[in-house]
Amino acid sequence: MSSTNLNLEGYIFMNNYIIREAIISDIEELYKLQILAFKSEAEMIGSCEVPALQESPEHHRADFTNWKTLKLLNDTGDIIASIRFKIYDDMIEIGRLMTHPDYRLQGFAQKLLEVVDEMYPDLVKELYTCTKSWTNIRLYEKMGYKSYSEVTETSGLSFVYMRKINSNL
Repeated sequence: MSSTNLNLEGYIFMNNYIIREAIISDIEELYKLQILAFKSEAEMIGSCEVPALQESPEHHRADFTNWKTLKLLNDTGDIIASIRFKIYDDMIEIGRLMTHPDYRLQGFAQKLLEVVDEMYPDLVKELYTCTKSWTNIRLYEKMGYKSYSEVTETSGLSFVYMRKINSNL
């Protein structure tokens, strides 16, 4: 398995935006971003049953250490996007990929996915999203993810499960 750690200075790109690993003191700001980002997602798909909106602040805090989380900071140091993922022996589970609504469609989610790919080029990546989240699905397909399963939950929401196998595997 190949892996690269971000250096302590972070990964700087596009006009001083910085990607760094999130730390415990970021939990509250990440939770606020999660609620804001997924509320607009819920409005778009017409359901408040989005899993990210069902998570309590306490569960979010308790679950933080189970994931590796990267944060994307703007030039004032605010977290405007984030990705969390779990590393297994032969794959990465992408958890929450989120961007502040005011910063969407500027390539930040794509950049976070690219950084995870750069950090773990030899591992398969898997994620899921709502089947009504066409913007997300288009991004994931653009990044090389392919659908392999679709599941309808008891909430009535349908989710598509997607996988990316890097060409060097």
